[in-house]
Amino acid sequence: MEDKNIYENPREVISDALLELGEKNPDIVYVSCDSSLGASGGPFNEKYPERHFEFGIQEQSAMGHAAGMALNGKIPIITAYVPFITCRCFEQIRDDVCKTELNVNIMGNNCGFSVSALGPTHVVLEDVGIIRSLPNITIVSPADGPEYRKALHEIVKLEGPVYFRVHRQKVKRLNGEDTDFEIGKGKVLKSGKDVTLIAVSSTVSRSLDAAKLLQDENIDAEVINMHTLKPIDEDLIIKSSTKTKKVVTVEEHNIVNGLGSAVSDVLSAKNPVMLKKIGVNDVFAKVGEYEEVMDYYGLTPEKIANSIKDFVNK
Repeated sequence: MEDKNIYENPREVISDALLELGEKNPDIVYVSCDSSLGASGGPFNEKYPERHFEFGIQEQSAMGHAAGMALNGKIPIITAYVPFITCRCFEQIRDDVCKTELNVNIMGNNCGFSVSALGPTHVVLEDVGIIRSLPNITIVSPADGPEYRKALHEIVKLEGPVYFRVHRQKVKRLNGEDTDFEIGKGKVLKSGKDVTLIAVSSTVSRSLDAAKLLQDENIDAEVINMHTLKPIDEDLIIKSSTKTKKVVTVEEHNIVNGLGSAVSDVLSAKNPVMLKKIGVNDVFAKVGEYEEVMDYYGLTPEKIANSIKDFVNK
C-alpha cells in the first residue's frame, strides 16, 4: 500500500482505461444514456465513434440493446447515473441480462453521495441492495484510481453480468499502478488485532484514517478493502473476524442490504461475532454539499473512529 496524497478523478481513470480496452479488443462497445461525456466516454467516442451508442433518456431500451449486443459476441459497457441504470432498468437487468447470464457490464455513475446537491432523486443509497438480490451478477466497487483501471480490465473478461459502481468525487491513491486486483478477493490494507474494519469505495481511505485515530486510543484496527461486494470474500471475513472477534462495516450506502448485510450473512452462518454497521440508517438522502452530508451521516474519519471506539469498549 502506498499513500502519496494523490487524488484522482475516477471518471478520468475510466476514460483512459476505456481507450486501452478499445485498442486491445474490437468487440468492446460503449453504450451511454444521456451521459456520454460526463461518464468518461468522450475520448472513446472520438477514437471509436462506430462503437459508441448514445440512447439519451432511454435506459431501458439501451439495456435491451446491450443484451442484444452481448448475444452477438460484443462486450458492451453500458453507463448512466446510478438511479437510472439500476432502479429504472431493474426489469431489463433481471430478465434480459441476469437470467441469460450475458456479458453485459453495467457502469453506475455517481454512487453514494457523489451528487448529493442534486437531492434524493439522483442520490440512490439502495443500488447494491437492488442489484445484490439478483442471481448471476458480480458487483465491483473500487476504492482508488489504480483499482478502477484494473477492475475495468478485469470485469470485461468475466463471462456474465457485472455491476460496476463509480464515484464522482476525487479518490485518494491507496495503491500503486501495479497493484493486484482479483474479483471476489478483498485486501487487507492494515493489519490489526482488536477490531476488523471492512470498507468499500470512498469509505476505504476514511477507514484507514479512522484506524490511525484509533491507534492513539490503543485500539489496533485491521482495515479491509472489500472492493467486490458480490461474490464477497468469505474466507477473508472469517479469517479476520476469528482474530479480532469484532467487525465493523463502513459504507456510503443504506445499511440495509449493502456491505454490512453481506458481511452479516457470512458471519451469522459461519462465525458469529459482534458486528456494527456504519452507513446510512435506512433513510432517504439529505440535500447538501458532499462533505457536509458525509459529516451529517457520521462518515468522516473522526466520527467513524468515535463510533468504533464506543463499539470496541462495550
